[in-house]
Amino acid sequence: MEEAREKKSEQPVSPQEGEVTVSFLITREDFANFRAAAGKYAVQPWEFLLMRVSGAVLLLCCFFFLVLWGGGGQRFFLDALLGIAGLFLLGWQSMLPLYLRSQAGKLYDADRRHMDARTVTVGPWGLALESARYRARLPYAMLAGAYEDSCVFLFSLGPKKQYFLPKRCLTEEESIQIRNYLSSALQKKFQQEGAQRNG
Repeated sequence: MEEAREKKSEQPVSPQEGEVTVSFLITREDFANFRAAAGKYAVQPWEFLLMRVSGAVLLLCCFFFLVLWGGGGQRFFLDALLGIAGLFLLGWQSMLPLYLRSQAGKLYDADRRHMDARTVTVGPWGLALESARYRARLPYAMLAGAYEDSCVFLFSLGPKKQYFLPKRCLTEEESIQIRNYLSSALQKKFQQEGAQRNG
C-alpha cells in the first residue's frame, strides 16, 4: 500500500491539473482584440438593451411623424435625423468594437516600443504576470472580474487596470482549463461573450 502511494506521488501532474504558462509578444491585432473586449466587458447588457429599445422608438417616431405630417422640407429633415439616430442606436452594439479596434490600432502605432513580450501564468491559485517593466502574482481574490470572448481572456483589477491573454497562444485544452479556473474561482465575476450576466 505504501509503495503504491509512493508510485502515485512520483507520477507527473497532468496539464489539466497544473498551471498554464504562455509567453507572447503583443501584436497590433492582439491589442485591438484586447481593447474591443475591454469595451464589451465595461458595458452592462441592460445598457445595450436600452440603446436598442431607444433606437427602435426613434425609428417608430420617424415613420409615425412621416405619415402624420407628410414630407415638407424642414419636417422631412427632422424625420431623417430621427431615423439616422434610431439606426445608430440599433447598431451601436456592433459598431462599438469596430470603433475601439480602430482607436487601439492608433494607440499601438503611437506606443509600439512599450508593447513588450509578456508571460502570463494561470493556475488554481490565481495568475502571475511578467514583462520587462512589471511582475506580479495575483490571487483570484484580487481580481475585480474576468471576461472571455473569441479572441482573449481579460483579467480586470479595476476600471483602469486590465491584463489580457490572447487565445491564439492557447490550445483548446488550455482555454478550457483557464475557463474552468476562472468559473470556479470567480463565479459570477467571470463573464463570457454572449452569456447572460449573473448578479
